[in-house]
Amino acid sequence: MLGTLARGMKDGALGLTFRAYLNDKFKEYGEVTDVVIDTHGNRLMIEAMLRGEKDGVRATIERYDIEKSGDSTFIVLRQFSTSRAWLTLLLTQLFAGKRYKLPSTFSKLL
Repeated sequence: MLGTLARGMKDGALGLTFRAYLNDKFKEYGEVTDVVIDTHGNRLMIEAMLRGEKDGVRATIERYDIEKSGDSTFIVLRQFSTSRAWLTLLLTQLFAGKRYKLPSTFSKLL
């Protein structure tokens, strides 16, 4: 039970950190309103209000892998789902199977 509580706190901290990072990096596209990270299930859900949209959009990384190499930590995005079919296809075509270096802010929390 303590392990579950600790993981929940860690996932919450990661979600808040990632939300702030996304809002800073992609502010011209809209606002990320929520990020939920499940490190046990390797799943990440993002809700956002994009500019020009009247309804929010939800995107989920259904599966990701974390890889460490030396002092660097990478995420490999595997599978996506979203509230828009075209967005699921776009994310899959552009990002599935690719490896991205995580900022040290996230690596410290993993």
